Amino acid sequence: MVSGQPRSSRGERLHSLAFYLLLSVATLLAGWLSQRHLHAWDWSDSARNSLSDISKALLDRLESTLKITSFAPQNSQLRAPISEFIGRYQRHRSDIEFDFVDPARHPALMRELGIRVSGELRLEYAGRGENLDQIDEQSISNAIQRLLLQGERLIMVLEGHGERRLDRQANHDLGEFGAELTRKGFHIQPIDLSQQRRIPDNSSLVIIAGPQTSYLPGETDLLVRYIEEGGNLLWLLDPESLPVTLQPLAERLGFTLLPGTIVDASGAGLGLNDPALALVARYPDHPVTREIESVTLYPHAAALASTATDHWTITPLLQTQEVSWNETAPLRGEIARNADAGEKEGPLDIGIALTRDQPNGREQRVMVIGDGDFLSNSYLGNGGNLNLGLSLIRWLTRDDRLIDIPARPVGDAQLNLTPVTGVLIALTFLVLLPLLLLCGGLWIWWRRRTL
Repeated sequence: MVSGQPRSSRGERLHSLAFYLLLSVATLLAGWLSQRHLHAWDWSDSARNSLSDISKALLDRLESTLKITSFAPQNSQLRAPISEFIGRYQRHRSDIEFDFVDPARHPALMRELGIRVSGELRLEYAGRGENLDQIDEQSISNAIQRLLLQGERLIMVLEGHGERRLDRQANHDLGEFGAELTRKGFHIQPIDLSQQRRIPDNSSLVIIAGPQTSYLPGETDLLVRYIEEGGNLLWLLDPESLPVTLQPLAERLGFTLLPGTIVDASGAGLGLNDPALALVARYPDHPVTREIESVTLYPHAAALASTATDHWTITPLLQTQEVSWNETAPLRGEIARNADAGEKEGPLDIGIALTRDQPNGREQRVMVIGDGDFLSNSYLGNGGNLNLGLSLIRWLTRDDRLIDIPARPVGDAQLNLTPVTGVLIALTFLVLLPLLLLCGGLWIWWRRRTL
């Protein structure tokens, strides 16, 4: 009589037991590692479900704790998606504090903070706070940029002489650019110099955006005094748009406006039919342009000529291509450079940056650009125009920490179809596929009955 099981059977059972034991240990270790080291992969289009590099760069600028509070009810279905969304930020910065507050239990706190809707976020950083009722990456990134601004950024925009407006939506105005500046935390205030005794001392920047009529002598004196006292200035010019009364200001800044309109032959190779559309593709190593990689476009621009000065350091910031010149004749018919008419070949300066040190140790900054259309509603979305405009404003307002933060690119969140394509898709899914399924079902039914 043989007792016990065969040796081979016992060995198989031991192997099986060891396998399940090792599998259990591996599962437990994987769970432990997932809690200690969190990694996520986003395979969606353009990584739509992950933070963009822009948002990550903003988070890296934080020097203290960012606290985010969501005012959502205890059992609300809002909590799960909000928690998952904020988790993207916490995965990049583990020191971000996030918590929920039940509005029903804290009505006084809601009134104190101005919370109005369920799920609204409260962001707090460095003693400053801001509420958000729209929860998306663009809104949160803009809120973080506003919280990062130290002190008020007040931009005074001159009006009363046909200037481009930052609060209007006409094609030649700068309304979209003004709205973007507002989202980034800048305060824009129009100012009519004819009703002022001086430009406010708390102004971070003054913008002169292509005046069409002359300033009064007293208005020019206010601008000259503002510059002499160390104010920062962005001056947008257009061909033949330098009023005589502003010549004293131009002389103090050390530049003149060349006659005519810049013509750029390089645009034809890129499919641009307008010869008066100047391109800038190469940039100097300057804080404003250091991170600009895209081509910027300047329609109907004027060339600038700077002169040496003992007071200002002048940097040519924006220069046209070699195959450009300042055309002084009307832009029609066959266009060719005429050297005898004083037309200079490129590269020509479109934008110059001026700096000088002040007695208080601060650097005064001025930017003069021979074009205002590149920031207009018609051209702001072309190339790197918007990013360049934001960098200009941040540099001029001495907001150096955020100069290299570009505007958030908007992904293709909508599917735009032609009417024909829409009809074909509708017929396919609403008519053709149901008919195929019906025919398939009838064929299977008929086959079963005949068998």
